[in-house]
Formats: sequence, structure tokens, C-alpha cells
Amino acid sequence: MFWPAAADVPIGELGNEQLQKIANQLQAWTIKPAATEGYRTAEVTLGGVDTNALSSKTMECKQHPGLYFIGEVVDMTGHLGGFNFQWAWSSGHAAGLFA
Repeated sequence: MFWPAAADVPIGELGNEQLQKIANQLQAWTIKPAATEGYRTAEVTLGGVDTNALSSKTMECKQHPGLYFIGEVVDMTGHLGGFNFQWAWSSGHAAGLFA
């Protein structure tokens, strides 16, 4: 545990210095995957083009007219079971209508 002295202390009772130390350690935390299971169990990940930067109707980039983003390039996620496929097809269709 990083902070054994703070383990049983309510967060509201921690001082600013302690909170800053914890925040610094969390921000510096590096996660290194040991391996991958490959495409057999692959799933969608988060991240990508911020939806606020796009027109929700056309998928066109607000700052760069004529540039469109669709599918998994966009920071959009859903439950497994075809929802992400549907998002890819629907966003592509929307962009295709206006491109």
C-alpha cells in the first residue's frame, strides 16, 4: 500500500500536503501490461476524438470543415454485443450523407 498511515483516515481529514503527495504518486503510476490475449478476446477501448469537437449530426470536425471522424476513432463506447459495431456503421452513414 502506498499510504499505510492514511489507510484508515477519512479523506476529508487528510491535509493538503498528504493529498498532494497521493495525487503525485497516482499521476506517476505506470501500468505495464504483462501480455495480451490477442484478437480472440479483444474489446473496444476508451479514448479518441472528443465528441464535443464534432457535429453530432454530420460527424464533421467543428474546427476543420471537411474533416470527418467515425467509429472507434471517436471517444464513444457502448456495451459489448454489437453496440460498438452499430455505432461504427451509424456514424459512418451519418458522415457519408454530408461528406
